[in-house]
Amino acid sequence: MSFHTIRDAPRSASSGSCHRASRGITRRRFVQGVFTGAVIAGLDLWKWPALAGKTAGGPPLLSGNSFDLVVEQTPVNFTGRPSVATAVNGLVPGPILRWREGDTVTISVTNRLPVDTSIHWHGIRSPADMDGVPGLSFPGIAPNQTFVYRLPIRQHGTYWYHSHSRFQEQTGHYGPLIIDPQGKDRIEYDREYVILLSDWTDENPETVLSKLKR
Repeated sequence: MSFHTIRDAPRSASSGSCHRASRGITRRRFVQGVFTGAVIAGLDLWKWPALAGKTAGGPPLLSGNSFDLVVEQTPVNFTGRPSVATAVNGLVPGPILRWREGDTVTISVTNRLPVDTSIHWHGIRSPADMDGVPGLSFPGIAPNQTFVYRLPIRQHGTYWYHSHSRFQEQTGHYGPLIIDPQGKDRIEYDREYVILLSDWTDENPETVLSKLKR
């Protein structure tokens, strides 16, 4: 997984996100799909607080102090063959979360999967019981249950969130996380691009792991 925030001066149109691909897929369409999946969104300079917004051609940008996320299965077709992904708010990748250093955020995560789930805030300095690793920091989120994460934000930068339950990350349960500095950003820019690179296989991730072990 590779994840970056690119800040650019030109005010060009932004690229879109990859939600659900269509059945017929040519080589040209596949390449286009790779780009739309990799370039999550071009974000205009945001105005605090914007509780929920839509980036130009991209997934929702959720910002503020309180968030509601739903983990569920959703049909996808990235390769020309129907499959099922683990989505956050119906999206693969999940929505962009934008926080601010110095705030305390609450994230209510509802599990609509038939199995336990979780969200780990990768790289975030959080209380142990809010880290989101089942068996280490908390028991996990059971089906049809909601868990509320409360995180004091003590840092800024570009991060990501993902499941720490079985192979849910490999089936789409991940998304970008941007934390703005408490004061003025030292870097001036006209437009920001959030780029998240990942891959997809229709094969069961457990089968992929078994092959790697051999």
